[in-house]
Amino acid sequence: MRKTACNSVAKSTGSYARNSKLYSCPISIGTPGQKFNVALDTSSSMTWVPSILAPLKYRRTHKYRRYKDLFSTTHTTNHKHFDVIDDSGRVTGYLSEDRLTIAGLTIKNQSFGEALLEPNLFRGTTNDGILGLGFSNLEEEPSVFDNMVSQRLVTAPVFSVYLNRYGSGGPDSVLTLGGTNTYYCEEEFTFTDLTAPHRWQFKIDRVQLSNGNGIFSESGCQAVIDSRSPFIAGPFEETRAINEQLGGILFQGQFGLYNYKFNCSEVFNLPDVEFIVNGKKLSLSSRYYVVKMKLYGEDICVSRILAMGWRENDGPDWVLGLNFMRAYYTQFDKGNRRIGFAKARSFPKT
Repeated sequence: MRKTACNSVAKSTGSYARNSKLYSCPISIGTPGQKFNVALDTSSSMTWVPSILAPLKYRRTHKYRRYKDLFSTTHTTNHKHFDVIDDSGRVTGYLSEDRLTIAGLTIKNQSFGEALLEPNLFRGTTNDGILGLGFSNLEEEPSVFDNMVSQRLVTAPVFSVYLNRYGSGGPDSVLTLGGTNTYYCEEEFTFTDLTAPHRWQFKIDRVQLSNGNGIFSESGCQAVIDSRSPFIAGPFEETRAINEQLGGILFQGQFGLYNYKFNCSEVFNLPDVEFIVNGKKLSLSSRYYVVKMKLYGEDICVSRILAMGWRENDGPDWVLGLNFMRAYYTQFDKGNRRIGFAKARSFPKT
């Protein structure tokens, strides 16, 4: 079992940017190794980094690291192109194979993307690319973790993610490969089986408020864990009802988008939002579902429970993003096709 420290991306001065950051881990690719910081992505199996061959007009700035295939003695060209569009933007390029090292584990002949066009989401961050921790299907190249398992670099097909909360003490965020470190949780894991073949998707029994003022999705619903989403997203009617029951006031924010805001002096008195999974309450206090930010020079407290902008026909009803993962240490068990949650350990501020 190996672990690697993960660092928060985009530690900018604004509290909104700090609380909506991605989390990344250091890796190296090639021989000798070329270093990159890559964001964890549990929704995709693909790993990519910027290519030195990217046209100048598509590059962010000169300071970002780029993979140089001619500098690696173990590089192999794959000759396959890729084109991916998701909620963060579009990334295109071609596939290559090389050695990839993470947490002291070196994977041979790992397929990864050399990006020629990168999403705008990464502009203004120190993040270089993506580490795909999702499921790969039969048409895709094996993921980094799949190859770790097949090359017997880990003893179990399990990885776990602990994300520190910005402004708290304790260790950096940690990705544990091949198992789980119970140092980072305060209780036993609650496990539930996966309900989709190629996603970290599972059933939620219902959603409710701890003060008893609302029960939602009473007949059950589907959810995924997404380490690239900075918020919790759900069905329009239910997220509207939850925010209104919490006392949120609808307002029009930046870019014409609508959201709910709360009186900042009353945020810590708000009830918990509870997701019932396999009979267990997974509770989120307001510190996890409300973020303080500046808008037009004014401090406001904004809900991070938002309406989902789109949904695939067989896709999830809810997306549980970084604010959920900060509250719950999450175990991803590919071998048993299940996912586990345990309350994340809290550390005093330093």
